[in-house]
Amino acid sequence: MRVLVLGSLLFGIGWGLAGFCPGPGLVALGMGEFKALVFVAAMLAGTGLFELIEGRRGAGRLTADR
Repeated sequence: MRVLVLGSLLFGIGWGLAGFCPGPGLVALGMGEFKALVFVAAMLAGTGLFELIEGRRGAGRLTADR
């Protein structure tokens, strides 16, 4: 629960600072806005960081598929 709240706070702060949410951010990127490029790069970096952390936390755990 704590991780969900922290992630939501970070998402909201990023949204407020950048002025974009993911969908319109991608559209603005397609229109060539530099601010959108920074936003999308940060969004992808955050996604990659999350995957890296979760991959390390989940290493050795059994998944529901097994």
